[in-house]
Amino acid sequence: MPPVIALVGRPDCGKTTLLEKLLPELNRRGLKVGTIKHHVHAFEMDREGKDTWRHKRAGAHVVALSSPTGLGVIRDTDHDPAVPELLDRYFYDVDLVLAEGYKHTDLPKIEVFRSSVHAAPLPDRDATWLALVSDLRPEGDLPWFGLEEIAALADFLMARQPKPPPPPRASLLVDGQSVALNNFVEQILAKTITGMTSSLKGCAQAREITITIRPGDHADR
Repeated sequence: MPPVIALVGRPDCGKTTLLEKLLPELNRRGLKVGTIKHHVHAFEMDREGKDTWRHKRAGAHVVALSSPTGLGVIRDTDHDPAVPELLDRYFYDVDLVLAEGYKHTDLPKIEVFRSSVHAAPLPDRDATWLALVSDLRPEGDLPWFGLEEIAALADFLMARQPKPPPPPRASLLVDGQSVALNNFVEQILAKTITGMTSSLKGCAQAREITITIRPGDHADR
């Protein structure tokens, strides 16, 4: 599942405004980013009078709006889905998720604070706080970014991205289907094939080796 970082802060502190600036910067750096807006009140997103609103009002438990460029789904739920549940269902193909809210969870957090709106940042800051984005530099050693330091904040987030795993030393396709190899088989296969081919003319410095085997009796060929 992708990593999640929660943007937290008091009401009207600028979390959504920060997201609007940060998302294009992360996209330019090649990250596919998802967002979650956590709402503690009753759900309301559809617009009155729209067809989907009329479907839902008539009693549909799930309403989907499908088009060639996007898919929207509104469904009833009997609980407030936890973040891992949302990630598993909807965010399996993104690199990073930025959430608004969830300040009372153990998610890593970046607080947004503006002194023109509130007198002080959130109280009871704990070890889940990663940084503060604010017009005032805080006391202490918590990383701080100004409200317009979007590139620096993006650098900070990129540095926290998990490194992609190295490609496997060997892979196997049987009839076009990939076959999972455990680490022992992968290493044995790679070492055996590499050792056999390295002594062949022109193969000593091979960077990639492809072998195709067609089982069967080829004695008459």
